Amino acid sequence: MDLGYFETSLDVQDIRRSVAFYEALGFKQLDGGVDVRTVSMVRGDCKLALYQGYLDPAGTQLIFWQGDIEAIGRELVAKGIALERGPMGDDKGRALMFRDPDGNPIFLINMPVRYVNDPGYEREMPAYRRATPKPDMQIGWFNLSLPTADIHRSVAFYQLLGFELMSKDYDTDATLSNGDCRISLYQGHLDPAEIQLIFWQGHIDVMAKTVLDRGLGFFRPLKRADDGEAFMLKDPDGHPLYFINMVKYRRPADRDKRAAAAANNIT
Repeated sequence: MDLGYFETSLDVQDIRRSVAFYEALGFKQLDGGVDVRTVSMVRGDCKLALYQGYLDPAGTQLIFWQGDIEAIGRELVAKGIALERGPMGDDKGRALMFRDPDGNPIFLINMPVRYVNDPGYEREMPAYRRATPKPDMQIGWFNLSLPTADIHRSVAFYQLLGFELMSKDYDTDATLSNGDCRISLYQGHLDPAEIQLIFWQGHIDVMAKTVLDRGLGFFRPLKRADDGEAFMLKDPDGHPLYFINMVKYRRPADRDKRAAAAANNIT
């Protein structure tokens, strides 16, 4: 199922503060503005949309843009997925919303013009695209990670939406992808047990130094173990960001480089 292009959409209380936080982590503003209380930001393969006072329900949403709303709505209903809202709209745009088995909102929107009520920002919506952006391996590749009560039920649900399971075998965690959206489902693993922004296999030392130098503050400081290293912080609205580099996922060249650095006490 062709859902459209994807943004992880976060509800924020003070958009200037949130934009400053993500800019300190190396994100760039892609679209929008603080004056209209919505800003899209990007780094590598992670694209975030920050909304102050817009999201309903007011929580993290999976938002897909510029798909065929009417056709998708018919296909969802045919597959037995209940629509919570829509399809609805007018000549300014069409949208629908439904939820996954754990209650996470999934919004699909198609608009010809964005910021139509804000002439200073009004612009034609970008053409629908399927290109998956390349990860920035300093911060790591991005997975939107969702806690689930029943991973088999959730995997089946996302497969109905056209997501492909990236590994055949799974027990309590699974990663799926659809176009430029990659999600990981965790049953009993995420701590805290809430939606997390997880960045994999980046340069942990560089990112940890960035956090320290820019005064962002750790929620959980850098910890090293035989199987890898990780740290966690939270953005100004409490959304967890987890940075992890695990030995078993390292490329051979990277393993050799890290082993040499460790032998020479270089971090």
